[in-house]
Amino acid sequence: MRRLAPALAGLAAVAALMGARLTVPEPFERARLALFDAGQRAAPRAGGGPDSLVRIVDIDEESLRRVGQWPWPRSVVARLVAALQEQGPAAIALDTVFAEPDRTSPARLAQEWREARGWRVETGTDALPDNDRLLAETIARGRVVLGYGLLPQDNGARMPEAPGFALIGGDPAATVVRFAGAVPNLPLLDAAAAGRGSFSLKAGSDEIVRRVPLLSARGDSLVPALAVEALRVAQGADTLLVRTERAGADGPVTGYLLRVGALDVPLDAEGTFRVHHSGALARNAIPAWRLLEPAVDADLGRDVAGKVVLVGTSALGLSDLRATPLNAFEPGVAIHGEVIEQMLAGHVLERPLWAAGAECLAAGLIALLVVTLAARAPLRLAGGAALAALGLAAAFAWFAFTRERLLLDPSLPVGAILAGFGATTLTRHLLVERDATRLRTAFTHYLSPDLVAALAREPERLKLGGETREMTFLFTDLEGFTAMTETRGAEALVALLNAYLDGLCGVAMEHGGTVDKIVGDAVHVMFNAPLDQADHAARAVTCALAMDAFATAFAAARRAEGIPFGTTRIGVNTGPAVVGNFGGTRRFDYTAHGDAINTAARLEAANKALGTRICVAGTTAALCRDIPFRPIGTLSLRGKARPVEVYDPITAEAAADPFTQRYLAAYAGLGRGEAAAADLIALHESRPDDPVVALHARRLRAGEYSTRIAA
Repeated sequence: MRRLAPALAGLAAVAALMGARLTVPEPFERARLALFDAGQRAAPRAGGGPDSLVRIVDIDEESLRRVGQWPWPRSVVARLVAALQEQGPAAIALDTVFAEPDRTSPARLAQEWREARGWRVETGTDALPDNDRLLAETIARGRVVLGYGLLPQDNGARMPEAPGFALIGGDPAATVVRFAGAVPNLPLLDAAAAGRGSFSLKAGSDEIVRRVPLLSARGDSLVPALAVEALRVAQGADTLLVRTERAGADGPVTGYLLRVGALDVPLDAEGTFRVHHSGALARNAIPAWRLLEPAVDADLGRDVAGKVVLVGTSALGLSDLRATPLNAFEPGVAIHGEVIEQMLAGHVLERPLWAAGAECLAAGLIALLVVTLAARAPLRLAGGAALAALGLAAAFAWFAFTRERLLLDPSLPVGAILAGFGATTLTRHLLVERDATRLRTAFTHYLSPDLVAALAREPERLKLGGETREMTFLFTDLEGFTAMTETRGAEALVALLNAYLDGLCGVAMEHGGTVDKIVGDAVHVMFNAPLDQADHAARAVTCALAMDAFATAFAAARRAEGIPFGTTRIGVNTGPAVVGNFGGTRRFDYTAHGDAINTAARLEAANKALGTRICVAGTTAALCRDIPFRPIGTLSLRGKARPVEVYDPITAEAAADPFTQRYLAAYAGLGRGEAAAADLIALHESRPDDPVVALHARRLRAGEYSTRIAA
């Protein structure tokens, strides 16, 4: 089960991700749209150049400055339309609505002045020009398409006349984008136009225009878009053919095929068309004021001839700027132009019906492969495979978009790869960390936490070999342990000994020592390896004092329970030793070898003869500037050519005691006279329980006046 846990965690994360996509689709939809927008910015459609069959005439800020504020008199609009008609365009589409009569029309002004101010003229006003009629007459010359608006609420307005629709396979009015109201042009103008289409756009929840409804519905009536009508008029067609596409003979509607003249345009089930923006049409727009000049430039005329011309505005104050993936302020007329250009070029962005299922299947299969590798293979290989899978998903989606114009969403496969790989590797890491923690916990019963941490950071230290360094060694032994094993039961003895050893080892590790070995009741501790400890001698002596305090209290508590627990003796020595990993390839033993270790063991044993509990070598005492000692003597150890100066560590209070000062003076005088000997004997009589003074008193009474002691 442990080996399967990482893979199960990864698969669970992938399943959770796919479940979230089904139950909470909105975040995934936002991610999908953001990716598609990024694709458009990275690879905009090539179009809008001099060879384009679509031209924008822009009522821009400069045109408003030259001609006057909007709305312009209909006579000016008529001049603009007439100037375009003279250049021979295929169609002229006005991306504006003339819903009310022109208030600047001379005939209308004369009527208002007559009714409101009693204005009188000798001639009648019927001969005065009517700007609306003038515009209608200009529109009637042909190839002009008027735009109108659609509203979500019903305002009771009439619907403009629509072209004929030939429907195959059902009526699209039930599924396309629906509206309830309309803002039509004046009937006079509508009657004169060659076509009438809606300029209403469909923005997403983030107000970005990605789709344009080419077919809409008001009530039971189908409504063509301005772009559709412009193309119909440009081709001289009378009827629009709409064929309903279904999933199976009686399945749900999957989309529509709209035929405009000789062009077939696929639409989705809502009757919308996906825009692949170029951004170039707006940049290459013709300012409207240039067509209102007394003489139109010949090059400008050739640029308009035979093309579909849309008249609209980019002026900020006229509120026809929309957000697109390429531009936060794209003129609405340019969006209609982009759609016309796409339809003419047969450039269609498609989100296939099988896309969602294929994305889920790809996500599942790729994630399964990545999870399997992440659970079993080395991290480097698994990570490389995950990166390759991410690159493959992104590259395939990019290829589909740029080469086949298919909108495939790589976010689900990418998310599944990241979720599966992340959950798998995290679980695998946690399991390894748990095992490492268990191993570390087990080793910290024997090794210093510093050593365990060092080996965890630098595992290369776990190799055969060693190094020579100066170290301090501490040895302990329990008096009377052998006799105690004969009187105590096995379980009780083990529990008692474990508690004792655990306490000693805990003290050793608190002081930074490494427990080298535990042999029976004896503990071997070393300092200054494997980590450098500049104060290793002081650490060892402080550790010896703490161990002595623990062992004394532990023994007293056991004796109070009726258990004859013995005294703990401690020896400390400093010297060079070889330390490292010794053993074969199957077993490492991090330990030290050298004469300094043997001396420490001998000093521990010498406590029995000296009557002390702690015996510290002079080499160690010399390195402990802040710890007070009193000398015990010069030991001649068996097997050692040189004697060893040994000391007894004492507290600061004991060092300041006059008794200690008298002892130090008497010790310094040993071998030089009877006065020192007499003083030591007197000290013993005043404090007979002091083991060091008692030792020297016994020796003096036996006639031994030197500090040299055989042990």
